[in-house]
Amino acid sequence: MTRRTTRRGALAAAGAVALGSLVGCSRRGREPRFWDDPPSLDVEGVPREFDQPVPNPPRLVPVDVEPAVESAFADRVDRLLSPIPEPLTEERLPNGEIREQIETERAAAREALPGPDESLPPLRAAERYAAARGHAATVVGTWAAVTVEGDPEAVAADIETVLQRASETLDELPGTAADPSAGAAVYGPIERWYDESRRRTLVGGNAGPASRANPLRTGESVGEVERVQSLVEAGRYLRDRYRSSLADPEAVAEPLRREAERVGAEIGERLRELHGEETDRLRSSPGTEAFLDTRPVARDAPSVSQLSTARYRAFEDLRFDPIPLDDYQPDHPATAFTRTLLARVRFRGLDALASRIEDGEAMFPDDAAAVGAARSAAIESAAALAGSENPLDRWLATQFLPLFAEPDGALAADDRSARSTVEAYTAYRWIETVTGEARTVTESVSDSFESN
Repeated sequence: MTRRTTRRGALAAAGAVALGSLVGCSRRGREPRFWDDPPSLDVEGVPREFDQPVPNPPRLVPVDVEPAVESAFADRVDRLLSPIPEPLTEERLPNGEIREQIETERAAAREALPGPDESLPPLRAAERYAAARGHAATVVGTWAAVTVEGDPEAVAADIETVLQRASETLDELPGTAADPSAGAAVYGPIERWYDESRRRTLVGGNAGPASRANPLRTGESVGEVERVQSLVEAGRYLRDRYRSSLADPEAVAEPLRREAERVGAEIGERLRELHGEETDRLRSSPGTEAFLDTRPVARDAPSVSQLSTARYRAFEDLRFDPIPLDDYQPDHPATAFTRTLLARVRFRGLDALASRIEDGEAMFPDDAAAVGAARSAAIESAAALAGSENPLDRWLATQFLPLFAEPDGALAADDRSARSTVEAYTAYRWIETVTGEARTVTESVSDSFESN
């Protein structure tokens, strides 16, 4: 891994991970806090908007969605919404909460539909159409639950059927691709659609509309089933269209499985270093201090807070993601590989940030201009990923580009403060750091694919 292990023996021998946590709590009232007396910053001098836009999500599937297919998905939304009165008046539907859900979901369905001038990558277009269909079905399911006009269970296919379709599609992936890296980028997101639907979205018969007494929950249940059905249709279409475009296809399941296990072993090694003797809970977070040999900056310094935030997000996903640790073997190679790749990159980013903290960096911007400079550096690094020829870089870019929304929103807010501005600055610094580490990881993976 990327970090040294100077104090790991002491942690293992003395159980210092737990002890350090207790000591941190006991000193909390005595140790100086960064925000008790922070440096000055001209918050008003920091722009609220920036000329440099966040890069668009990159293309992962190298085929286009045919206009007739797009029209069919959009037409499904129109047909779902057509029976609902508009405007929906209080006289027609007196219950204000139910009426609000119908109106809100109807607006969301139309907003989610890609516009005629929008140019979206195929996977993103599929997700937008699925969202639109899900919102529209929620409208119809809610309406049918409180009127005699229709049956909620007749709006979408039944849950068991949709789950079976998702499972059948998942069993046929990843299949063939141009090479393992391309296969991971194309099939990883599609596999994840179905894996999440079976494990989280449509879990058991209780997710079906028949089991919902509340009309609001009935509508939402119908919407989720329709959304997954839309993803099933889109995934099958994109799979078939991609495979038919290949000039020299190759099977990629085993290379992806093998590489996921190799990278997973690296993650496991790092986790054992962090946990010391607590190796029976590798997927749990050991706390921020486990990443640090020394911490010469205040406990709540911006850099330490950013390390804590990034650590939380990394371990929250690690708890549930199908990453091959120890004897666990995930079922779906492309999903396992991409999520393992993401975890590896995050851990490299965490270690890089921890090293800066140990060097005494609090990550408080020198002046207002430093905030914009940090954002520009983050965008440049993320754009390099998004524009890379390596499909793995492009897939990782789709995971990191959404991170701009939170700091950009904080800087645009009317009630921004020195603290929220600095937190935006550290978020940009994190994006630059983790996207920079991403290229190191993907180069290693590409070399491994070529050597096997």
